[in-house]
Amino acid sequence: MAILSKMYFNAVFGALGGLLGWMLFGVLGDRAPSDQEAAFLFLTKLDVNLLLGGAIIGGSIGYFVVGVEAIRDESLVRFVRLASYGVLIALVGGAIGMYIGDRLNQLLVTLVGDFLVLTLLARGLGWSLLGVGIGCSEGIAARSLGKFSYGTLGGLLGGFIGGVVFEIFYYFASREGATTYFWSALGLVIVGACIGSLSAFVQSVFLPANLKVMRGWQEGREYPLDKPETLIGRDEHADIALFRDMKVEKKHCFVHQIDGAYYLVNNGAPPEQTLVNDVPVVTQVELHDGDRIQLGSIILKFQLRAAVVRPKRTPAATPGGS
Repeated sequence: MAILSKMYFNAVFGALGGLLGWMLFGVLGDRAPSDQEAAFLFLTKLDVNLLLGGAIIGGSIGYFVVGVEAIRDESLVRFVRLASYGVLIALVGGAIGMYIGDRLNQLLVTLVGDFLVLTLLARGLGWSLLGVGIGCSEGIAARSLGKFSYGTLGGLLGGFIGGVVFEIFYYFASREGATTYFWSALGLVIVGACIGSLSAFVQSVFLPANLKVMRGWQEGREYPLDKPETLIGRDEHADIALFRDMKVEKKHCFVHQIDGAYYLVNNGAPPEQTLVNDVPVVTQVELHDGDRIQLGSIILKFQLRAAVVRPKRTPAATPGGS
């Protein structure tokens, strides 16, 4: 259910980004440079429109998709930081993706003919670059190699599928002589939803471990452990931000990943407010699948993706164990 929830939020915000991109391009696209101005840049007016359109659409989708986790956490500071990365990197990916997709489509039509399958392939390949830009921007913003790789793969798949669906709508609308405004908008909404949802899906499936909130702020939410060092606390810049519980310190603890093993490290918080399987942690303790972590009044569950069967565990940790 946590995977479906993450996919849902990413799809919704990705769709909003696609719709916003379509609206902005409708306004800013009319202000594209003239043929003379474009020639000064050694480009044609069509080239400029393609690059501008891709940049606007990519930046809009990236703005929402990369910042969705901060929105769910209700953290303005994190949202500004993450969304900034999303806009800048996805802007470049979108511009390159739309340009290559359109040029590849023209090349295939010239060489082979106007076949729908080739048109779909060209558009899918082009928009996959947009998805890559958005996916990798998540990892760069979070400073996480794991999120970078999984996000890039998910974004690539989402961009390809979304681009194919987009071209289906656009192709038939243009062949029927109907206005393409509505279908373009719907297609971009689907592109954003596909990129957002598949990026979330790949990350959720392949990430090696996570912490699930069993009680307290954001109950039911799963936070990925995709960095060598993951900060947990009330700080706006914490990787796992646990607000609304004043017993949780701003930089309460870390989860360190060392050679495939995970350790909860107390960062100076009161041991009685830092428990693993109801045992206070003075310094650090190794985590095992299914361990119950309590920080203040918030209860988390440590989960390994590699675990197939989760046996019932009895408290066996030693206070301040290492």
